[in-house]
Amino acid sequence: MNLSFKNIFYVLVSLIAVVTILALAKGLLIPLAFALLFAFILYPPVKWLRKKNVGVIWSIITTMSGVTLLLSGVVYLFSAQIVRMTDNYSNFQKELKQVFDTAVSFLNKEVNIIPHIEVQSISEAASSLLGNTGFVLVSDTLGFTSTFLSYLTLSIVFTFLILLYSRQLTTALTQFSPENNRKSFLKMLQEIQKVGQQYLTGILVVVLILGVLNSTGLFLLGINYAIFFGFLAALLAVIPYVGSFLGGLIPTLYALITYDSFWYPIGVIGIFWIIQFIEGNILNPKIVGGNLRINALFSLISLIGGGLLWGIPGMILFLPLTAMIRTMSTYYDELQPLAMLIGDEDSDDDDDNEWWRKTKERVKRLLKK
Repeated sequence: MNLSFKNIFYVLVSLIAVVTILALAKGLLIPLAFALLFAFILYPPVKWLRKKNVGVIWSIITTMSGVTLLLSGVVYLFSAQIVRMTDNYSNFQKELKQVFDTAVSFLNKEVNIIPHIEVQSISEAASSLLGNTGFVLVSDTLGFTSTFLSYLTLSIVFTFLILLYSRQLTTALTQFSPENNRKSFLKMLQEIQKVGQQYLTGILVVVLILGVLNSTGLFLLGINYAIFFGFLAALLAVIPYVGSFLGGLIPTLYALITYDSFWYPIGVIGIFWIIQFIEGNILNPKIVGGNLRINALFSLISLIGGGLLWGIPGMILFLPLTAMIRTMSTYYDELQPLAMLIGDEDSDDDDDNEWWRKTKERVKRLLKK
């Protein structure tokens, strides 16, 4: 065996250059990456409208308008719940202060190995913290909202332009490949588009199912703002591994602080544990998992790396981007080891895709009836 230090040096320099570009240009790359994924999922309806002799621009505008109306309805539903929660913020502060007082009293009475804690000092500190938290929360929310709106605006503009120049972009990218490999290169681009499209479609289906299940469970348990907490947890589940935990933690803490009985938070934990089991063993493997074909190790690496470089957007984006890199690597001999390293060849992807295909066919037959 021969070890080429020159090749190792090139790989390390290339890796450092890519990471540096991702970190420095994230203000441009984050909305561009979201726009690319949005364009992947919106391309089929745009293509269908164009086949119906609708102009390119009007096809794109019609498709994006329909999605915008749908998202506006979701935002309105969430906003109404948030306004109601804001109105009860003062009551929430009082209940949280009572929890602090009860916890401190319990520690002073039952736990003798720690020094005595002054209830009054803890209460004053908690009240000060809660009072300052309101201002910090507002300022943080404004900062987050401005960043989110800027990313959203750029993503919408980029999505429109990518869809508008999709043929030109595809033709231009194909020209970079040698003439004898252009058919394979075009097939690679189509497969990458399919991976992104199927991933986003699967994620949307899973979020919808989880939102309905979470909201129904919380509503039956008697938790206020069940729809808000249910769909918030479903949206957080998009973030692999940690999203489901955070989504269940928020309503659990709310139930612990708001309700007198401990059975409410225990019930919330039980509901989310059952739904998490369904998601992990049925929904994600059957609907989303078969479209990625990434092993658990690189799924976790992409999650952590995305979080370190781009924050929450990176935790969402790096998983499908890694799947696209794996797909691209299968078409190049030099990158075949990378595809094998990232991929999960031992998974039952064919069975999952077959199950998903048959499910879509059943839904189509029901809609026709």
